[in-house]
Amino acid sequence: MALGPARRGVTVVFFVFGALAATWVSRIPLIKDNLDLSAAELSLALLASPVGLLVAVQLVSGMVGRWTSGVVTRWSVVAAAVATLLPAFAWNLPSLAFCLLLYGLALGTLDTAMNTQAVAIERGMGKPIMSGIHGMYSVGMLAGALLGSLAAHADLDPRVHFAIAAFCLGALGIWAGQSLLGPEADVPLQAQDTAPASGKPRLADHPYLVVLGVIALCSFFAEGAVDDWSGVYLHEEQGASLAIAPLGTAACSIGMAAGRFAGDAIIARLGRQTTLWRASLVSAVGMTVAVVAPTPAVAIAGYAVLGIGVATIVPIALTLAGTTSGVPPVWAVSRVTVMGYAGIFASPPVIGLVAGVTDLATALIIPAVLLALVAPLSRAARARQLATA
Repeated sequence: MALGPARRGVTVVFFVFGALAATWVSRIPLIKDNLDLSAAELSLALLASPVGLLVAVQLVSGMVGRWTSGVVTRWSVVAAAVATLLPAFAWNLPSLAFCLLLYGLALGTLDTAMNTQAVAIERGMGKPIMSGIHGMYSVGMLAGALLGSLAAHADLDPRVHFAIAAFCLGALGIWAGQSLLGPEADVPLQAQDTAPASGKPRLADHPYLVVLGVIALCSFFAEGAVDDWSGVYLHEEQGASLAIAPLGTAACSIGMAAGRFAGDAIIARLGRQTTLWRASLVSAVGMTVAVVAPTPAVAIAGYAVLGIGVATIVPIALTLAGTTSGVPPVWAVSRVTVMGYAGIFASPPVIGLVAGVTDLATALIIPAVLLALVAPLSRAARARQLATA
């Protein structure tokens, strides 16, 4: 296995994934105005993307079983680039929803396939690399958001902007995909003295994967809460101006990128289980500080600490899932991924409903509690004796 080139290739694919996601998000306000959509109509259209993600995660195991995760990653990079272009050409609400359904299908497929590759490369190299690879996703998000901001400032038509981004990022992804691993990436890890499993795997037979899925859900729930509610809370409850309010999300993103690039060295030193429970406590403290902070500056610092803490949680969960004995890596990764996605999708409405009954400060404590829950859940990771555990 050519692990070095494969590592570089999948790292670039993660960057492309992040940049494509940020490209669409950066122009949502203009596309909403161009289509004359209300907030409720836009929310309805945006639901199509997570539906596509969930469907894709259910289907990708079969696709990888037939064509390998390397092939699926290469083709889904192309599909994701094309799908990113489509929303710019929508002409009404139904057409936008359909475009976003295809967008979710493409990104969901790419997400699971590229993570399967990353897990296999890490396993082959015998050292932690997953956190740093995920760090390039964060860099891609920042790059896509910055270029989207520049495009909006220049009043560039979204169709032109998305076409340029789709061509450049798609070409970069195709190039990077040539060095990915072949069928060896998708071979299940077998425990000693254990016969290969027969038949279709069932999640009920692997409670360890359920634990990892809950860990991913807790992390993603917190990320979704920050993305959707931190700006509102900073502005309405903590006195931040409209210009300062978005800095909570930005601080969390920067902290997360930094935490991911430092994460591999930390995991190599402490092991995955120890890193998980420490990350749990750091992120829970950061979220709590952000909520109870007396000033916006302290709250923004809390979000940065949250980002640093939460950075390694999902990469570790996916690594442990992909190295579960006796099941195809892509199947295990896809199951943990779909449970993690549930956290992202549930977070905005749950926070909103609880805030309506109580207040937003109380509602935003929920992510802190869930992040603290990762610490006892991480004890299950002791059962997995991985390379650096």
